[in-house]
Amino acid sequence: MSSRLILGVAVLLVVGVAAATVLPTWIMLLLGSMALAVLYIVARLRSRFDPLDPRFGSCIPPITKPRDQ
Repeated sequence: MSSRLILGVAVLLVVGVAAATVLPTWIMLLLGSMALAVLYIVARLRSRFDPLDPRFGSCIPPITKPRDQ
């Protein structure tokens, strides 16, 4: 199975369970924030983007050390 299919099934399953059960709001917020954190971590691990690599046009300026005079 492809990872997109697994992710889609997992999202549909979570939405279905959340719609079928009445959970307190704080639990829904907790589960939602945990899901977004996991999604962010998975996306960062699968990405080849490095924000410090100058080939990607980083907006972070290079660190310059003061010269000893």
